[in-house]
Amino acid sequence: MINKILFLSSIFLFSLVFNSDVLSHLNDDGININLDEVNISQDYFPTDPNLKLVYNSSMGEAYAVIKKKGKSYIMDLRNDDFYFVQTVHVENDSVFLTKLEQEVDVFLFISSSASVTYNRPYLRFPFPLKKNDSWTWNGVEYIDEENPDTIKVSGKVLGREIVETEAGKFDCVKFQIDINKKKSGTHTKFYEWRAPKIGLVKLEAFIDSKGFIGTIMSLLGYDEMIFELKEIL
Repeated sequence: MINKILFLSSIFLFSLVFNSDVLSHLNDDGININLDEVNISQDYFPTDPNLKLVYNSSMGEAYAVIKKKGKSYIMDLRNDDFYFVQTVHVENDSVFLTKLEQEVDVFLFISSSASVTYNRPYLRFPFPLKKNDSWTWNGVEYIDEENPDTIKVSGKVLGREIVETEAGKFDCVKFQIDINKKKSGTHTKFYEWRAPKIGLVKLEAFIDSKGFIGTIMSLLGYDEMIFELKEIL
């Protein structure tokens, strides 16, 4: 059961790389309200395999790379305690998730692993997008080809913000994504700050699970997760 909950906190953790030339049109408050001028395209979910990203996170420092496999991209995020490997493809500028493989060390000598697939490609971002755009996706997920659960994903463009991390200052678009799972009763809310040609700069995830499992996740510190870009290699 725990691996199912952890999956919700992993599915949006990284989209990767990558070009550090991102600053533009900043105001004194670090927020640019002229989002109408921004072309929110597939550049905000880049698939360039040439560079690597390093993140600080609530699960420790993590490294992210991309590999191209046929028409798909394999996005690998890991450290000594976990790995999340996503398979995505791009069609008409929209980004779809087709598979997620993960393993997380839950306790000192206990690991939780799972392979997650869907009844149809999971709509990650329907680019191009603009200010106040929103989207939804409904489908069925399978854990290790079993345990089907109906999920609903809702996304929205919130605005434009300047985000400062160890890696520098980035002109980002902020997205909100909500995932609701019917059978498990889990609700996960994500906030993602993304910059063009880099992808994910910052992520905050909040997991609200019902009953005993929700209490355990809270005690383990997995009910809230943060990732921030540390370095572009």
